[in-house]
Amino acid sequence: MMTPLNPELEQACKDYSRYIEAIFGPAMTQLKTNIDAGQMELHQVFGANLFVAHAVDYIQAIRKVDGILETRKDLVRKFDQTFSVNGARFSNRKFELIDGINNALKHIRLDPKRYRQLEQQYGPISFQSLVEEKGRVLCILDGYRFDYARVVLRPAYQALTGWDLYAIDDVLEFARGGFVVSDWSQDDALMASADPADAPDQMIAYCNPNCDDCGEGEPDCYCAEFVYDGEQGQFESRFRADFDFDEVMSRISGAYRRDGN
Repeated sequence: MMTPLNPELEQACKDYSRYIEAIFGPAMTQLKTNIDAGQMELHQVFGANLFVAHAVDYIQAIRKVDGILETRKDLVRKFDQTFSVNGARFSNRKFELIDGINNALKHIRLDPKRYRQLEQQYGPISFQSLVEEKGRVLCILDGYRFDYARVVLRPAYQALTGWDLYAIDDVLEFARGGFVVSDWSQDDALMASADPADAPDQMIAYCNPNCDDCGEGEPDCYCAEFVYDGEQGQFESRFRADFDFDEVMSRISGAYRRDGN
């Protein structure tokens, strides 16, 4: 059990917990619904972007009261490093771009001196960098053209809320970085099963991976239309190297033989 928190620190944790429950969570649930329905509108994406950026502010407020001295820029960089996606081409600068787009909306365009490194990567950033097109909102920058809600906002939201943050102690541990990010997922747990009843679902999961860049299955992935760092996108998925097709098939059907006979 953690030692009792001082009132100011406890309140900062409660503020973030309430923010997730009352504002951030509902807004992002609606965002996901609109993504799935292909009905994204520009103002919705700017709103969701603001909510993600503001969640970082709440976490920094906790860390500041907790005695952790850092700039907001440092914290954003830590999030990008911690929640990067191995194998994804747009893996390590999601929170930085969210912060940039949010400030570009507030100031019409970014101060090139203050955001020199960000604009060296993406070119000039303004609120016009996001463009609504056929039920999606695209981010268009120098060398980039992609679905902003799918590629940037959805994984950022999952990174900030995909934890058990029901108790104040849990919120504080999260804000302190007291968690382990693992690639282990529900699919991994499924694949580790030797139960014959799980074999059909294992085969389905193996044959239907999601794209590392946009998070969609192959039929719904539009990455081939997009550009990432000057290169045309494509469906990017890490097929499991440890998947034993023959072994799984033999558990699905006792008649299956490796030699096909």
